[in-house]
Amino acid sequence: EIDFALIKIGDGAGPEVFTLACGLQNVNINAVANTRDRPVRDCAKPGETPFRKVKATSKQLDVTGDGLIDKAQIDIYLNALAKTKNYKIEGYADDGTDAGELLGTYAGAFMLTASNQSISRDADSTAEITLASDGAWTWTPAP
Repeated sequence: EIDFALIKIGDGAGPEVFTLACGLQNVNINAVANTRDRPVRDCAKPGETPFRKVKATSKQLDVTGDGLIDKAQIDIYLNALAKTKNYKIEGYADDGTDAGELLGTYAGAFMLTASNQSISRDADSTAEITLASDGAWTWTPAP
């Protein structure tokens, strides 16, 4: 069972270095099959309402992370906005250590489509980022 996840953003260098999105506490990962509907009539009953056939047109992975964004990282997110970069979303289990046990990693090119901050004078401020897959992505279980 994944207890927590870390989002890391690549710098594009070779070898690529990934920086932790520090402060994001909650991560949502949504794998989606995009589809197109096509009505198909029964040739033996052409007057009957056709049944829907569904065709998969693409796959996508959408990731959101929320919590806080460390002030030192605000520039990272503003510079990444609307750009495709490599990201890793690592899933961990709590195991009594400081780091946790790595269970697996989603990886791929993602576009940062939103970097939102809710700044409240009388309550906790929060932040949220949204990533949209841009091409193939993978899930690799830890060995």
